[in-house]
Amino acid sequence: MALPRDIRNSVNRQAANLLETGQRFTRFDQIRQRHFWSDYNFAVDSNGYVPSGDFKLFTTPSGQAGQGFPFALTDRETNWKSANRVPDNQNFEILEVGVSLLPGIDGDGDFERVGVITANLANAFLQNTILSIQYLTNEISLGLCSDFSQASAPIMGSYIPKPSNAIGPPVLAEVPQEFISNGFAAPGLRRRFKIPILLQHGETFSFNFKIARSFFLNGWDTDETFVARMDFWATESFVERS
Repeated sequence: MALPRDIRNSVNRQAANLLETGQRFTRFDQIRQRHFWSDYNFAVDSNGYVPSGDFKLFTTPSGQAGQGFPFALTDRETNWKSANRVPDNQNFEILEVGVSLLPGIDGDGDFERVGVITANLANAFLQNTILSIQYLTNEISLGLCSDFSQASAPIMGSYIPKPSNAIGPPVLAEVPQEFISNGFAAPGLRRRFKIPILLQHGETFSFNFKIARSFFLNGWDTDETFVARMDFWATESFVERS
């Protein structure tokens, strides 16, 4: 059965445009804003050190194993659907980026998140790790991870309140009070780029955690891991077919 004339003409125009220009899509006529993230699972060595190296993000899409995880990633670890590449039908204007730390996986088979992100861990990682963006042929350092820490409160902690009738600092015998907050990323409150990062359709890229020198995590168990997440908030143009 032959195609209707209007459909056949449309297919012919699309084929001619692809062969003549190398572009299937000529107009990215839809706009939206989205939040993207990618996690890396870090483990310390037998001496309690986090090793040096380049740890690439947005290279393993959901459904595949990688980025330090011993299992296939899900949308909990990343919602990026392409391997270190911008999909052919999308363009991104990245307005701000952030780095956050999450509990690692227990590794006993169910891979649940366990542990607590301590102040020592947060300070050591954020101050010793560089965030960079890598294109096909060059890599650009954006700053220390501490420059992109989240605009949010600590996940949990404790403090010793001073009685209302007391004078001077609290004494150690008083019972600490625990507190907890949502601890989630707050993209709308982060520092916005005056010049955004632009990624066009089909472009090869990755964001990297660069650890120039290994660093020691005092008191960290060598059988535990921690997760570092890099996320970005972007304006996206796309074609209707996506």
